[in-house]
Amino acid sequence: MKLALFLRELPNRNAEAMRIKPLEENQFSWLLKPMTWMMKRKVGKVLNPYKAWAYRPGITLTMSIFMQSIEGSKVTSPTLKRLVCLRAAQMVGCVF
Repeated sequence: MKLALFLRELPNRNAEAMRIKPLEENQFSWLLKPMTWMMKRKVGKVLNPYKAWAYRPGITLTMSIFMQSIEGSKVTSPTLKRLVCLRAAQMVGCVF
């Protein structure tokens, strides 16, 4: 409930939401190069959140492993996983 009230009070959610200057691909750590290649292959480009996370390669790598384990899990249906991701993106104002 408090999150919903907070999100309604945000000024102009259509303005540029990223406050951290994203890194360019040539600035990424060598640890993230394989993940960047796979993201380009799968999505077609490197997504902006990933460019911001690239400041902390260790955390980015750990989070990616965690996300892969969730996506590969057979406990919940793929449809439910997608719906949860979409709802979370809606809550934070993600347009992706």
